[in-house]
Amino acid sequence: TSWLKDYTGEGCPAVLQPRSTEQVAAILKYCNERKIAVVPQGGNTNFVGSSTPVFDEVILSTKRMNTVIDINETDSTVTCQAGCILETLDNTLREKAGIMMPVDLGAKGSCFIG
Repeated sequence: TSWLKDYTGEGCPAVLQPRSTEQVAAILKYCNERKIAVVPQGGNTNFVGSSTPVFDEVILSTKRMNTVIDINETDSTVTCQAGCILETLDNTLREKAGIMMPVDLGAKGSCFIG
């Protein structure tokens, strides 16, 4: 179901929650070989229902992919996984490097980076 509850999926057989890019690749390879449709889902904060399965797609949730991989203080850049929550990432950057995310959204406490 979408965040606004405007869109509801039908018949989703599974919600997959990988922790790494390698696991995502393995899931997508498996699904592709078997012609299984996949719908990616992040924080589910969009307004258009694009992360809601329509038919029998499996959901690929990035919820568990929430690791900050690298903070480069010299370049003021960060490498993180897709499931990092914007507000958590912003707080981590402020605490560890004295920098901030250049985006501030109303959904920052629940929206994912990827």
